[in-house]
Amino acid sequence: MPADGSTESRSERANLWIVCAAQFLTLAGMTAILPLIPLYLQHIGVVERDAVRYWTGVLGSAPFIVAVFATPIWGSFADRVGHKPMVVRSVFGIAIATVGMGFAGSPLSLLGWRALQGAVSGVFPAAVALLSSSTPPARVGRALAILQSARAAGSLCGPLIGGVLADLVGMRFLFFGVGALASVTAILCALVLHEPPRAVQGGSGSAGARVRQLDLLADRPTLAMLALLVLFQVMIMASWPSLALFVEKLGVPRDAVATTTGLVIFVAGVPAMFISTAWARLGSRFGVEPMMLTSLVLSGVAYAAVGFLVHRVETLFVLRLLSGVALAGFVPLSFHWMGMRAPESARGRMAGLASTAMMIGNVIGPLLGGWLAVHVDLAATFYVPGVALALIGVAFATLSAVRSA
Repeated sequence: MPADGSTESRSERANLWIVCAAQFLTLAGMTAILPLIPLYLQHIGVVERDAVRYWTGVLGSAPFIVAVFATPIWGSFADRVGHKPMVVRSVFGIAIATVGMGFAGSPLSLLGWRALQGAVSGVFPAAVALLSSSTPPARVGRALAILQSARAAGSLCGPLIGGVLADLVGMRFLFFGVGALASVTAILCALVLHEPPRAVQGGSGSAGARVRQLDLLADRPTLAMLALLVLFQVMIMASWPSLALFVEKLGVPRDAVATTTGLVIFVAGVPAMFISTAWARLGSRFGVEPMMLTSLVLSGVAYAAVGFLVHRVETLFVLRLLSGVALAGFVPLSFHWMGMRAPESARGRMAGLASTAMMIGNVIGPLLGGWLAVHVDLAATFYVPGVALALIGVAFATLSAVRSA
């Protein structure tokens, strides 16, 4: 029985777990592929080092660039046809795009399939909207927290599974396997998910509908938080596309690069599963904003340390584990902070704004990382965004302290 003492219906429970499974599987599939893009480029014939780095940045950003423009369009469709069709459409579209990437024979065709992946994406906003509409208000927070855990688990497991499979069975089979898994997930979503009629009707006259996204954006602290989310995601994504090249540079044998890259990401992701609740407790004790900014500064310092100090793969594992502890706090605390500033009826819209901010960071990060890898060095994809983010976190913390004084 739920913590609030009320009865959880079968359809509510089924919605929650199927949506979480869809989020886990699609995110695991996408993160399994992203760190291996430079290796796949070499597999399809791109051998010149600078060309691999440039294409890695472009391919890393392509789906997110398209998604920034496609997401509002899909949102308007969701208002007409409901959120369940949007979840099914997104998962099945990702399946098609991923299989297409497995057939790509040139960087341009790979770019086209990556762009399609961005055009059809949007599982998370649709999932948030569906759960918000089909779950009683007293349990919405719990449902969204479980959904966030599924996202973290997908990000954690995907690179490791992808790296192991790529080394064992080859790159193309990895794409085909991820696409097949996403197809099965889409069928399960179509068969099991249930959406109440009120979510499809839209209720334009409701109190929630009167709170527009522009109203939320009129709040300056909210805008500042969105900017921080963008910068944070830039830091994360700047190093991801060229991470396999960074690992290879440390002397890892070529036939073990993919697995090692997956393990490096796995090590950093473990704290997201276990330390996030500790950050939440610290936020309850010392304040959400101070702990959020602490996580931000520590994340920047940890990333900068990877760029400056790593010359052996063993050191990389240790510092990535420490950076994972720091990283685990910022996103859940920032979503909590933004949820507290939004009216209860507009928390879904606020979550959508936060997701869009992170998507923009996903666009900028790989492009920045590709440029740094070519014009500076691979280590710069860690220390440049890390130093910048730590300084920005200190500046925001200082302003917050002055404002509170």
